Amino acid sequence: MSAGSPIPRLRWLLRTLRTPRRPQSLTVLVLLAAVAALLLWSSSRMDNYEENLTLNLGTDIVGVVVTVFVIGPLISRAQEGRVREHTRLDYEWFSAQVYGSTSNVKVLDTFSNVFGPQFSERLFRGIKAATEHGARVQILLLDPDSLAVILRGRELGEQSADIRRDIMRNLRTLDRFALRLDENSRQLLEVRLCSTSPGVTLYRWDERSLVSFLTVGRLSGEGVQLEVAVHSPLGTFVEQRFDELWQQSKPMERFTHLPLTLVDATDGRRAFSCRFVYVDDCLYVAGHDLVSYMARHRLDQLSAYSEALTAAGAHELIVVDDESELHGLLMQRFAEKYDASAGAFVELRPLVLVRE
Repeated sequence: MSAGSPIPRLRWLLRTLRTPRRPQSLTVLVLLAAVAALLLWSSSRMDNYEENLTLNLGTDIVGVVVTVFVIGPLISRAQEGRVREHTRLDYEWFSAQVYGSTSNVKVLDTFSNVFGPQFSERLFRGIKAATEHGARVQILLLDPDSLAVILRGRELGEQSADIRRDIMRNLRTLDRFALRLDENSRQLLEVRLCSTSPGVTLYRWDERSLVSFLTVGRLSGEGVQLEVAVHSPLGTFVEQRFDELWQQSKPMERFTHLPLTLVDATDGRRAFSCRFVYVDDCLYVAGHDLVSYMARHRLDQLSAYSEALTAAGAHELIVVDDESELHGLLMQRFAEKYDASAGAFVELRPLVLVRE
């Protein structure tokens, strides 16, 4: 079937009609329909009313067909190549576009103020509405523990710790929001972390995108944003970059929670999902249920396993002294990451290293 056949155009028209409208648009539509009905009723007493009505409706239908199948596609093709400049990233405006999305929403940035306290609730309302209409939402931020955070901090003239803190605030906000969604919407929301600087930023809703570049000395949202069609040359380039980074990224859950299995040599096993932090390349986990389980078992009979750990095989569990300097440092790192406190920490040390 050729690309110019009427069937794809009819599908496009039906999809357009199914697209959710804002309340203001619906109000205007209802008012126009009411006015049209009133005019038809008032003119029903005219001579040759039915003939005139048929003639006018036929002319209007021809006009609609020409608009949908001829003028509409020409305008769409012209708009695909058009680039519109925005002086800055208007987060409220972007959130409004997300609200009406039905296919794709994407965000690519180091971190974003759109997830901050001033704008996040409006965006989340938009994301919730978009996922209810079947839109897939993909959010890709920089991994707080990656070297790219240090490089971006130098470009902005800030401490890498500040960039890391902003990213983690975004992640905590997104994690809390995901818990508010129903199961279907939660499956359509994906948050991942990349360890390579993207070089560009992307804020996409359906077939349109805001594109910018990571510049020196200024946050991406403070610079000029280019609004382009997804299938334009620039839009295609940024989409390809997004897909490359997405393939190399890891789920947000891998940064916030560690799946862990404790095996008792005499009494089976139990699975946990633990919060964790690193200090000097050593891994420490925290969790009330984990510590309670350990208290009921002999430590020399316990070993820990996780497919997410760099070192494969069994790990020894070593409880950190709560009066040591290390414990204080762990509490600080934990609070920075989770905005919460933990009473006890357990080091996971590979058994190979212990034996050596």
